[in-house]
Amino acid sequence: KATGTHAEKVKAYNDANRRVAILCNHKRTVAAGHAAQMEKVQDKIDAVKYQQYRVKQMMLALDPKLKKKKGAEWFALPEGLDEEWQKKHHEDLVEQERQKITKKFEKENEKLKAEGEKEMKPKELDERLEAATELEKKLKNELKTKKVEPEGKGPSVEKYEGQIEKLSVRISNMELQAEDRESNKEVALGTSKINYIDPRLTVVFSKKFDVPIEKFFSKTLREKFAWAIASVDEDWEF
Repeated sequence: KATGTHAEKVKAYNDANRRVAILCNHKRTVAAGHAAQMEKVQDKIDAVKYQQYRVKQMMLALDPKLKKKKGAEWFALPEGLDEEWQKKHHEDLVEQERQKITKKFEKENEKLKAEGEKEMKPKELDERLEAATELEKKLKNELKTKKVEPEGKGPSVEKYEGQIEKLSVRISNMELQAEDRESNKEVALGTSKINYIDPRLTVVFSKKFDVPIEKFFSKTLREKFAWAIASVDEDWEF
């Protein structure tokens, strides 16, 4: 029975579909770029874990007694995110900030030009890019002191706990999706879902467990199986 979050329910559906695909011998060759793709997925998961770690450190900065209350392990750096990883991640964050600022500047200048207004000078961009330089200094200091200063408007332990909870859900969903992708590397789920499984069963699953049909059928498939989507409810039986 599918329970939990949407991601957990989708994985339960895919697990069942995978069993059908294996029975029907719907195998495929592992894609050449699969390993590289999975590495990128793991990098994204690690980035969110590190984001969560930083928020926990902000909590400690506000209330050092929390370390004793929650335990040192709760505030520990996630496994694998050593100093070398952190340096590389910090470089990526700073570069992303620079690109974000530059793209925004260029877009604003394009708009000014289109409206016949005077464009901003490069000096304006240089001044804006100072924010990225400040971020770089801040992250270097964090690495040196092992402390993270509170961020955001009106920082509080309660606000940070809310952020941590949301990040935990996000991490869990990302890990489920990664596990699902890894399990599918040698199995073609699409063939069984489109040609072997009655689409009404997928629709019933969607309605019964309150998961958007978009999680299972692309726009093309929703159009193809519109009759199935319209013809059954959550109590329909095959």
